[in-house]
Amino acid sequence: MIYGIRFPAKVPVMIEKESIVKKLRERPDFDINEEKVIPLEDLTVSQLKDKAKQAGIEGFADMKKPELIKALKRDLAPVDNDPPVNDPGNKEGADGKDADSNNPPTA
Repeated sequence: MIYGIRFPAKVPVMIEKESIVKKLRERPDFDINEEKVIPLEDLTVSQLKDKAKQAGIEGFADMKKPELIKALKRDLAPVDNDPPVNDPGNKEGADGKDADSNNPPTA
């Protein structure tokens, strides 16, 4: 937990503010990966086609730059199937049963 925010273990988080990165470097429980992220719009068509090939996108060879960017963004978008920790819509209790069924209403 940092600044009152609880992060799931080993989930990458991009932090652009150098002062925060500096503080995280001092902590032993954070792994810092300082790779530069280049926006897809700044890549050449050849580089985009290489990324599309690695991502397994079909028909990438005939695509133009805007189509490649759209396909890559759709394919590379993170998928988060986990509900939020304190999701008010999640009525499941810790035992996997409906939370309301554990505590029937009293009269």
